[in-house]
Amino acid sequence: MLHTQSMERPVLSRRDENAAATRRALLEQAAKLFADKGFAGTSMGEVGMLARVTKGAVYHHFTNKQALFRAVLEMVDEQTMRAIVTRSSGADSPWEAAVAGLNAFLDRCLDHDYQQICFLDGPSALGFVQWWEHGERHVEGVLKAVLAALREDRSIVTADVDALGTALYGALTAAALTIARAGDKQAAREVMGRTLIELLEGLRPATP
Repeated sequence: MLHTQSMERPVLSRRDENAAATRRALLEQAAKLFADKGFAGTSMGEVGMLARVTKGAVYHHFTNKQALFRAVLEMVDEQTMRAIVTRSSGADSPWEAAVAGLNAFLDRCLDHDYQQICFLDGPSALGFVQWWEHGERHVEGVLKAVLAALREDRSIVTADVDALGTALYGALTAAALTIARAGDKQAAREVMGRTLIELLEGLRPATP
């Protein structure tokens, strides 16, 4: 018999609910400002004004602008991962799921807000090392799981899933940066998509 009590979500107090609502409002408004004005052009006071809270309340939730940006980046990355999972969940095979997920990511890279926050401002706002490590935490583990499923399905041949996941993460990041900085972003997305598929195709087992 299942003990359902342990699985119930804890009941939040009114104070906790208000704090969570304030944090959500701050993240939503900060995301809009970072996307429109960039990290350098956004102030904590402006975020608080749009969220209808005091500047002190902003600093209560986030110690500085970098901490606020990092939280926004987390939120945006979670939205991206949900989009990828949604696109790939209906696939009939691990290979089709991988291709669908790749295309979902590249399509997301066409979104102005995602470009600005994650790839144009991210490296300078957090510093390159922290930005790269943030991406590794959010993406590389998923990539390695996808590659492991492909190897298990014999869709690809690789001796080292971990090393391949690290290399593919670098390729995806470079593709995203290329799209974000391109004059013709749609054309860049198409070229990057074809190239990444070619990379994956190169891992397919040889046919007799």
